[in-house]
Amino acid sequence: MMNRYPHVLEPLRLAGGLELRNRLFFASMGVDLADHSGCVTPAMIEFYQGIMEGGCSMAFLCNATVSPQSRLQSTGLGLFEQHQGESLKSMFEMSERINTPVAVQLQHYGGQGTTTHTGVAVLTPSGVPCPRVSKLDPDYRVRIMDEADIALVIEQFAHSAWLAWINGARLVQLQASNGYLLSSFLSPHTNKRTDRYGGSEENRARLLLEVIQAIRERTQGALIVTIRLGIDDGLGEQGLQFTDMKETVQALCLAGVAALECSMCIGATFGQLIVHSSTMDEYLQAGVRAIKAVSTVPVGYAGFVDGLEKAEHLLADGVCDWVGMSRALFADNDLINKTLQGRSSDIHKCQWDSKCFSDKSNPRLDRVYCCVNPKYLRPSLA
Repeated sequence: MMNRYPHVLEPLRLAGGLELRNRLFFASMGVDLADHSGCVTPAMIEFYQGIMEGGCSMAFLCNATVSPQSRLQSTGLGLFEQHQGESLKSMFEMSERINTPVAVQLQHYGGQGTTTHTGVAVLTPSGVPCPRVSKLDPDYRVRIMDEADIALVIEQFAHSAWLAWINGARLVQLQASNGYLLSSFLSPHTNKRTDRYGGSEENRARLLLEVIQAIRERTQGALIVTIRLGIDDGLGEQGLQFTDMKETVQALCLAGVAALECSMCIGATFGQLIVHSSTMDEYLQAGVRAIKAVSTVPVGYAGFVDGLEKAEHLLADGVCDWVGMSRALFADNDLINKTLQGRSSDIHKCQWDSKCFSDKSNPRLDRVYCCVNPKYLRPSLA
């Protein structure tokens, strides 16, 4: 069975000396298992332990907000206070025992955050609201960032990265995709500024690059930085497109990032990404190929990957350098091991119904559930 997946099982070395035993990772997924103070809980540890013991070579923790003024859910992870960083120690220790690196995804929700959970207006480059959030949050309001706000956000990312580092993290991922704050600066749809943070592709990438530099300085260059990079808004010529990303990708590589993970769509268009579509799948692959063509660091693909057959095809065909799965591994944490052991018939297969995403806004549910995984099967009340 191993011989069927030679590309999948090839090790991958990242900058910073981190070697991954295969080309599969658990892509960040908002499971919202933190407590109300933003700290890691036993349920979160249990979930990620199941993922990491299932055969992937790395896992990304999703959405650790860097700011108390930026929240989406009340049980989202936080990383702006000391006790939140200390709560991650058990996660990093478990990661060491299992020998599967775990990266904290640093997040600022920007215009796709809520006002309800913070009491303050959400920060945006140019005041463009997110229609999806505005429908869900009756208190939603936006504010255009000035340069003092930008400086504070840079400091918040650096501080969060430092908290992760001193508590045992070897690497972090910056959430610069899907319409959140760093991503919204990259996009001409949401960034209509006329100062040094808007206009040209170089200027729109400035905030992300300054965040990377601040993190490297704060952690003495010891913390590995990866990027989840939004490469297309799903808005056609009205938004960011992967054909407009060459300078940004090259600048990120020169800035010392260890790897990129590509994603598409923003809050207003996210439905395109969560509904399984061959057209969208092909478009995403084309975008990842374009990014890989100009990148000097490994480029990851995460979207519509349901198993090792597809991962092997993507790698063998040169689409990407490593492959992420979230929903497929959420549906069965042991998908990888079961496949390699010749037990594919035992896999709980993702139904791609996207209910795990809608759970986040269902007031009757206390967490994200699954329609097939017996560990956290969606209750009938949903």
